[in-house]
Amino acid sequence: MNSDINNLVIVTEKLEQFGINYSLGGSGLLLSLGLINSVHDWDIMTDAPKETVIDALRNFKVEELKSGDYPFGSEYKLLIHKRNPPVEILGNFSIHSTKGLCKMPTVPTLSWNSVQVSAPEVWFVAYALMNRTDKANLLFSFLKNNGARNEILNKLMKEPLPDELLHNLKSLLH
Repeated sequence: MNSDINNLVIVTEKLEQFGINYSLGGSGLLLSLGLINSVHDWDIMTDAPKETVIDALRNFKVEELKSGDYPFGSEYKLLIHKRNPPVEILGNFSIHSTKGLCKMPTVPTLSWNSVQVSAPEVWFVAYALMNRTDKANLLFSFLKNNGARNEILNKLMKEPLPDELLHNLKSLLH
């Protein structure tokens, strides 16, 4: 295992020891799918309370960061391992759309290097809401070519999404 992923694995192993549901998203998801070759940071999503996560990671230096300016609406953001690439934990990851706050569910769908990886459907929506078009398009193409999970699409379509994004999700239903 290379050192780039070592910090991530150490953190996720600790989350698993404490029974904390999590999933790797962002560029880590793209890397796990073979869509990119490197990451800037590791983004871990969880719905666990902040205190529970901090307790699980008590042997690490954990820094609480501002969870982000608009359009981000996550409850908390924690930084572990400032070394490149850093590990960030996003608590109740949410993003504002023009219609309201959209909750991005923590849905692990595969394991990569012993790390639970998020559903690509979730991060397609997240990247679209963040106006990160290149990454959203990568995931949309991946989902069109490899299939999407209807149960995850249906869950996402209950969020207050813009009409165009809702249309794109509906086009992935089978």
